[in-house]
Amino acid sequence: MKHESPSFPARPEGSAKHVTALIRLLSDPDPRIAQRIHRQLVDVGRVATPFLQQACMDVDDPLMVERLQSVNEEIDRVDVERRWSRLLQQLPHEMDLETGAFLIAQTAEPHLEVPAYQQRLDDMAATLKNTVNPREPRQAVHTINEYLFQTLKFRGNTQTYYDPDNSLLHRVLDRRVGIPISLSVLYILVSRRLNLPVVGVGMPGHFIVKLQAQPVFIDCFNQGALLTQKDCEKLLQPYGVEFDCRHLDPCFSDQILARMLRNLIAIFENRREFTNREKFYRLFTMLENRAEPLGFR
Repeated sequence: MKHESPSFPARPEGSAKHVTALIRLLSDPDPRIAQRIHRQLVDVGRVATPFLQQACMDVDDPLMVERLQSVNEEIDRVDVERRWSRLLQQLPHEMDLETGAFLIAQTAEPHLEVPAYQQRLDDMAATLKNTVNPREPRQAVHTINEYLFQTLKFRGNTQTYYDPDNSLLHRVLDRRVGIPISLSVLYILVSRRLNLPVVGVGMPGHFIVKLQAQPVFIDCFNQGALLTQKDCEKLLQPYGVEFDCRHLDPCFSDQILARMLRNLIAIFENRREFTNREKFYRLFTMLENRAEPLGFR
């Protein structure tokens, strides 16, 4: 007997009845039909998420649970990648670093409550607002350093440097440990809320922050240590890299985000966690392959 494709009454896409009907059809024994229903549910998007989660709790069939979870995971991935694609349409010098860093975090934890973490950054800046004067940038740096690295005790994670949590902004805020680039991103985001002009500097092997238009460099991995150009040259010695003044050029946001992604890709590659590696590699590929406006790079 020929197995006919399932059909159901036409309903508005994304309506409760439409999603519920699709979820019922996801249990079809024909894997081709189940895959087609999978794609339709993914097309519905976030609207389907609560129905999928409820169905996961209601069914006992392991295969059905696996299918429901697979749909949910792909909806999460597509949603993040869609927002990442919108971010990449911005000019390199205008790209929102904060949005990008939290999208990378949401690639690891799709249901992350980003506004709660942005509020933490707001609260940090609010605490410093009355004591930081952007017109006195060197003193402002000392004040921020004392607050972040002495009061709040943010620090470089020297014990488990290659823990992927060190590269995810929300986990850095939770645990108050990170690697040079993630701590530098934290520093930049707090400083920008205070109108303090700082930029990221992506030296080989070690990411730092620079006080714009002044020869002051900040090593966020080492408790905000203030560095001169000579100090920066010494930081390159363990890597066998000959110093070039271009190593101290400021980074655009897209360069910072690309470096964060490369770190995560390498970590998951070394751990042989290829599913996780693929999530971040997809973002990195989108970033690298985007059309760049003339006049940049």
